[in-house]
Amino acid sequence: MKNLKIITTLIPLGLLLFVLTNCGRNYSRTIDRAYGLVDTAPDSALALLSGISHERHGHETARYALVYTIAQDKSGWDVDDDSLLHVAYAYYDGKPDDSLYAKCQYYMGKYYMLSDSSEKAIGCFQKSIKAAQTCGDQYTQCLGLEKLSKIKVNSEPLKAIAYAKEADRTYASIRNRKMSNSIYYKMNVSLTYMFADSLEAARKYGNEALAMAVTSGDSNAISNTCQNLSVIQRKEENYQGALENAIKACEFNSYVDNSKTLNLAWAYLNTGSIDQCKRVLKRIGTNDPAERYLIYYLRHRASMKEHNYGKACEEADSAYFYIEKMYGDQLVYKEKYYESFVKSQYEKGITEGRARFLTRLLVLLAILSFTMIAMIVYSYRQYKSRVKMKIQTQEKEKAMKEKMHKEEIRHKEIQITTMRRYLLKKIDTAEKIDKLRGNRAKPVVLTDEDWEEIRLFVDNIEGDFVTRLQQSFPTLSNEDIKFMMLLRLGMSAKAMGLIYGISEKSIRQRLFVYKAKVGIDGGNKGSLRDFIAIF
Repeated sequence: MKNLKIITTLIPLGLLLFVLTNCGRNYSRTIDRAYGLVDTAPDSALALLSGISHERHGHETARYALVYTIAQDKSGWDVDDDSLLHVAYAYYDGKPDDSLYAKCQYYMGKYYMLSDSSEKAIGCFQKSIKAAQTCGDQYTQCLGLEKLSKIKVNSEPLKAIAYAKEADRTYASIRNRKMSNSIYYKMNVSLTYMFADSLEAARKYGNEALAMAVTSGDSNAISNTCQNLSVIQRKEENYQGALENAIKACEFNSYVDNSKTLNLAWAYLNTGSIDQCKRVLKRIGTNDPAERYLIYYLRHRASMKEHNYGKACEEADSAYFYIEKMYGDQLVYKEKYYESFVKSQYEKGITEGRARFLTRLLVLLAILSFTMIAMIVYSYRQYKSRVKMKIQTQEKEKAMKEKMHKEEIRHKEIQITTMRRYLLKKIDTAEKIDKLRGNRAKPVVLTDEDWEEIRLFVDNIEGDFVTRLQQSFPTLSNEDIKFMMLLRLGMSAKAMGLIYGISEKSIRQRLFVYKAKVGIDGGNKGSLRDFIAIF
């Protein structure tokens, strides 16, 4: 009887232990299955993990949190919520020998990077790279190196280049690597060189990435590499090459990408195709403040090139409206982030006596936010003032140029009139002498020195007229050139007849014959005088 009581007590306990053990195994197996799917089917991994509870402790909870974070990242979600990730980080941070330590450090670094905590991000990525090298996880090593290159690209471009090149070399040594990733790492090297102003090296790696993309036949990869090359060529001021690659980037892209469309508009603007630029900008539909700012900025630049200064001011106002909105949104986001951060720290600090410190921190953040907004408003007003001054200066320069141009034309007309009067006076004097002698009118003799003086005068006043005429019509003789010079001076047929000793009718015949020598014979191409006057 006593044995029967013991048996009846042990059976339920055994069943409970069996159920608990089996549940633990199923929980672990589900995480294992999800971890196996994160690279190929991250959405399926998320669905699996969502079906089980993560309210556990220790190793399995940390694994669940990390695998869930990886699946989110692979699905295209930014890791901007650290509540679950911190569970994994708190567990793995003290276990550098664990196989998941490198991945945990990488994703914690990525979170800090998205939260603008660069120093913390760098520390996590460096730990991740070192651990990945130790355990032979080359994929995680490459990811960490690539992220370090992104952080360092603006502050330490040479270090960024070194990290990017190491990531490219490491990934190239992986046997079963993906071509799309190889192209991306090659492009990243190109971008780091571009930020370091080593444009020749940037173009070299960009062309290598393009060649790989063409070999792979991946249209999106070709589009991305062409976009990269277009930006590099724009920095090199090779605007035609930048335009050609910008067109290819849009043609090969399989989805709507406003950044590529904006780059195409910029390329058209730089090549002077303002109408094309405007047409491309009209195609872009977006509510993103950064993209809206760039649209209005390009329209502003186009209006400035068209000398439509009123429209340019309107476009500048719209552009800076979106700058204010862009920075305003960022400030709101940062304020929310810091508020949530301070709030969580404040709640922890209640028990640790930090409430006063956190209150001061809140006040400091409010002061910083106000200062940033004030600086943005001040910068905007300064920009408007500079644009207004620039427009006024350009208008003054334009008026001055027009005045100088009119003065040059007037001076030129005076000089031509003076030379014409000189020749006519010489002709008139010759006629009077012949009348006194009772002789028939004789031709007016112009010496070689006279002709040379006329040639120099016409060349000087009429912008190298003789030189241009000889270059355009090398078959013209010296006599032909002399005839053309007199036409350029506006000499009448009568005056020219006296110079050449022939009748006015003969001069008119010459005018008709000489048309063939300058290629205006036949058809309705105007007179020789008109041609020479505008040549």
